[in-house]
Amino acid sequence: MKNILAKVHKALLAYVLFGWPIVLIDGALDAWQGDPATLWRHLLNDAGFAYVLCAAAALVTLVVDKDRRERAMARLCGVREGDERERAVTGDAAKTTLLLSLSFQVVLLVLSLTTVQLVWDAAAPKGTPHGTLSVGLKFSSADQLSAFRLASPESHGYVLPPATFPIILTLILLQIASFKTFSRRRYEGMDD
Repeated sequence: MKNILAKVHKALLAYVLFGWPIVLIDGALDAWQGDPATLWRHLLNDAGFAYVLCAAAALVTLVVDKDRRERAMARLCGVREGDERERAVTGDAAKTTLLLSLSFQVVLLVLSLTTVQLVWDAAAPKGTPHGTLSVGLKFSSADQLSAFRLASPESHGYVLPPATFPIILTLILLQIASFKTFSRRRYEGMDD
């Protein structure tokens, strides 16, 4: 049974590695021809959905399997941890990358709260202002916390769609929690 599961896991990872063109083709056909109407388009769409599920399994594998994670980092970034000096360099790079991605996500979070409205009146007489530009921050639980439904009609004018707020906030909290969890597991004697 364990051997069969290992083969299924290997097939899932191979599909993630080599199956991405299916998702691209499905997306292009969806944009070009609309929703699937024929059997082969439905099968292509199902294969794209299976790719998304397999990609989630691949991410879990990278988190859980240390050897696979090390090989992936060696291929992607050229990072190989051999001695303590290399581990220190890798740790500093990981902290810097975490802070960079968190700062970028905080900027996106603020942009999901930022509203921009331009009111223009071309018929205004000469010498008077033709329009106004207002920029502000606005939080509305009906807009920002509506990830699974459409935002209210009053939610126009946001720089980023308000529904991105909970997604970005979840990413920020997940990164902070995972960094704390993995660093505490590595150094079990520390409380902070």
